[in-house]
Amino acid sequence: MGINNSVQQNRTVNLLVTVDKKYIDPLCVMLASYGETHKGVSTCLYIAHSSLDEQALSAVRECADKYSISVESVLITEHWFENTPVLERLPEESFYRLMAFHYLPAELDRCLYIDPDTIIRQSITELYNIDLNGCYIAAATHTSKFINKFNNARLNTKENKVYFNSGVLLMDLEAIRRDFTLEKVLKSLEDNIQRLWLGDQDLTNILFCGKTKLIDANIYNLDERTLHRTRKNFTLEDVENKTAIIHYNGKHKPWLLDYKGVLDRFYPEVENKGPAPVGKWKSQAKAINGIIKPNNRQRIMIFGILSVIALCVTCWIVFGREVVNVISEPEKFREWLNGFGPYDEIVFILIRSVQTMIKIIPAEPLEIGSGYAWGAVLGMLYCLIGNFIGTLIILALTRRFGKAFVECFLPSNSLQLLTVFQNSKKIYVLLFFFYLIPGSPKDGLTYLVGLMNIKVVPFLVLTFIARVPSVLSSTLCGSTLAEKQYFISAVIFAATLVLALVGGFIYKKYTDKKMQK
Repeated sequence: MGINNSVQQNRTVNLLVTVDKKYIDPLCVMLASYGETHKGVSTCLYIAHSSLDEQALSAVRECADKYSISVESVLITEHWFENTPVLERLPEESFYRLMAFHYLPAELDRCLYIDPDTIIRQSITELYNIDLNGCYIAAATHTSKFINKFNNARLNTKENKVYFNSGVLLMDLEAIRRDFTLEKVLKSLEDNIQRLWLGDQDLTNILFCGKTKLIDANIYNLDERTLHRTRKNFTLEDVENKTAIIHYNGKHKPWLLDYKGVLDRFYPEVENKGPAPVGKWKSQAKAINGIIKPNNRQRIMIFGILSVIALCVTCWIVFGREVVNVISEPEKFREWLNGFGPYDEIVFILIRSVQTMIKIIPAEPLEIGSGYAWGAVLGMLYCLIGNFIGTLIILALTRRFGKAFVECFLPSNSLQLLTVFQNSKKIYVLLFFFYLIPGSPKDGLTYLVGLMNIKVVPFLVLTFIARVPSVLSSTLCGSTLAEKQYFISAVIFAATLVLALVGGFIYKKYTDKKMQK
């Protein structure tokens, strides 16, 4: 572990804890264990809280005074997280560590956050003085490779090598202040609220994704699961001789009855232990439901998906075999469509309009089907007319109801794309390009366009023209399929698929780059 040569070894160690009244006694035990192993080390303990009274703070100060540790109370009066759905075992105070850069003194360049359900058995000054090499924090992982991958996929933190535990965090406050603001943290909380199964720990992984220095959990954040997973290479004797911080996370604590594990032997003897923890499945289930509860947009999407599935199942039950028999022969398929009389084109155009408005319905099957039924050119024309009508309706609704309406269909972070277009001097050229390339989310973009200050007629004209190549490729695929030119149809389909993948990649790269700027 590299030491930062620019950091003096006799510098003051700044510790940070965030607690409520329930953890005053464990905090005093942790503080005493630190004092015994760091005699002569200048230390300041910052206690971030929202409910501690003077009696509780006096108990901590009395313990700290024995080891010449100064104590600073940081009263948090803002209710940043009061509406955040958290589990019963994760109080609002647990989130306060994320705001350390905001409320700690500006002259502090780093601090070590540590959970109060820990004990310190060896010196942690080497940890405190490590070179973070440009990382925001240093932390350890408690999870296996599989769980790491699962959590990184769940949180969309692909840049993270591991999913780290937030019980021990060495924070580079100077770097965090440079790149983060209070608003940025709260915006990330809002955008990821349904991913925070593990509350503040999940949000910490999201915020500091890719900029976290990994430390050895066996030395600086050892818990029962980590010891069990590494027991072949790290024994209880190694814990005795090497481990600096033992972390008693989870609901089983050594100051309560019925502790589960072996690490309680390293905790000071507790004469009157509290009652054993009991399951709180009802409250946990309620909290989890609050986290994953769908918003308006998701409700509409779920309803739309279920409706489409129900419609498909119904159609298959009622018409399934007949449709398969009809589609297998182009002539019969045409005859089947002609059975609708003069309204078959109108019905198709209306269906295409609905598909344009509800972006979860895929466009390509309709385009291929229209080419199959009416040929490449006419099929394309009917598709474009349907797009035109659907686009017109979207623009009318978004301009009437604004962002609230758009957020029912698009994720809230998609609204950030507005800055990409609004800051462009050639907005019409940019829109034409996005509607031209295959693979871009054209129908989703239309919702954003309704919030932009652009003229409707030029936009409708340019999108009508820009959609022609991608729609024509699909209808051409359908027309060659109707004529049983299967090889040509397969080639066109493959080429369209490749272009869609390339176009989607270009779109994502461009928008990501612009939003980062």
